[in-house]
Amino acid sequence: MQTASHKRFSCRREAGRALAKLLEKYVGDPETVVLALPKGGMEVGAEIAHLLGLPFDVLLVDRITAPGRGDTTLGAITSGGVRMLNCAMIDRLHLSDEDVCRAVLKKSVRLARRERLYRSQRPSIDVADRTVILVDDGSSSCATLRNSIRLLHRQHVDHVIVAVPVTCHHAACDLRMEADEVVSLMEPSAQAPPAKWFESFPPTSSAEVRDILREEFVEAGSHN
Repeated sequence: MQTASHKRFSCRREAGRALAKLLEKYVGDPETVVLALPKGGMEVGAEIAHLLGLPFDVLLVDRITAPGRGDTTLGAITSGGVRMLNCAMIDRLHLSDEDVCRAVLKKSVRLARRERLYRSQRPSIDVADRTVILVDDGSSSCATLRNSIRLLHRQHVDHVIVAVPVTCHHAACDLRMEADEVVSLMEPSAQAPPAKWFESFPPTSSAEVRDILREEFVEAGSHN
């Protein structure tokens, strides 16, 4: 476990700078990339990637839900159609292969639209056989982070390091069962809204996500 004491961050960028100090061993590592969960994780992740001199990208993840069953979760999916399914739940609900395919297709289309919105025509980073620093600002649920880790492993990622400014101790222990490492700045005993730990914590817009990715893409191109 890597932690550092900190009272309150001025903004997400400051939290990213503080996390980057705990990740200095990855500076310029050609086998390491930074992926951020949108939308809040983007500023944190971009700051980490910039300070460590690492490639940066967004990781889009969505739940697959059962058709006509409200929010019942059947699994999770990420860009490129990489998915995992809860076969026990599918059997319990007596869903047909057609039902499952329809549910997967629905979320695949939604993810593809979001990817075009955020990334335009820019290609995603190949993560196979690499170390991924998975970044969030603390607003994503533990379940979303767990699904993200599992989906990354399905893409043959070598190591997954979760980097988050603040996460409660219970959630951090949960994530350490899935990730190779969890790097945090604070692990309070009780869960609290992430905004509590920031002086400024405005919602991140889709336009801001696009701008961050465009800036990182231009900067990466200038280094090639």
